[in-house]
Amino acid sequence: MNLKPNQPHKVAIVTAASRGIGASCARVLHERGYRLAVMSRTPAIHGIATELGAMAVVGSVSEAADLDRLVGLTMERYGRIDAVVNNSGHPAGGEIVTIPDAQWLEVFEMYLLSVVRMSRLIAPVMTAQGGGAIVNISGNSALEPDVRFPVADTIRASLAAYTKLFARTYAEKNIRMNCVAPSVVFDHDPGSVREDLKNEIPMRRPAHYREVAEVVAFLLSGEASYVTGETVRVDGGVSRGL
Repeated sequence: MNLKPNQPHKVAIVTAASRGIGASCARVLHERGYRLAVMSRTPAIHGIATELGAMAVVGSVSEAADLDRLVGLTMERYGRIDAVVNNSGHPAGGEIVTIPDAQWLEVFEMYLLSVVRMSRLIAPVMTAQGGGAIVNISGNSALEPDVRFPVADTIRASLAAYTKLFARTYAEKNIRMNCVAPSVVFDHDPGSVREDLKNEIPMRRPAHYREVAEVVAFLLSGEASYVTGETVRVDGGVSRGL
């Protein structure tokens, strides 16, 4: 990120940032010059916060009060919010008609309502400062549902719709929202990839966390200034749909 003289550092919020995709997004954004506020449900968030000189908040994306506290503390410390990465955990699968209501509601709150709530908090901030960008971490099977993950894929499809609607509403205010949709992601030894993954993924390997994080950082950057409302697959060619 190239800053002009006297131009303030950009500020990013990353949720579920103690490990995995969230932690990698935080690291890549730090490398690009962002100041960070990171949140996770456990005190493990303090480790990456110390590593990156970030502000740490212990809290859950499923709790409205925690999101409100995260945004409030970020504004108190930095005075602006330029980017948000809405990341969350990975819910269990199940057989579609045996999954209890509680699991549907839990995933709805984690994947969709968390983004709706964050949007309510962040849209006024970004409008007042003249713009910003938001990336929601989804999954490639939101666009091609997998019977193994009926709850996650149903809610992620709703997230794609919400992203388009938010993007259309706030485009003229220079606020962009996109989704990133990876398939299988974990850091691995290229020589020891499981055979089932080699058979499932055309690139014959999972993504590394950083490969997803680099796409997130691109979508948050000025290089993607005309990209909004999209769900961008990062899936090694798994998706067959147009």
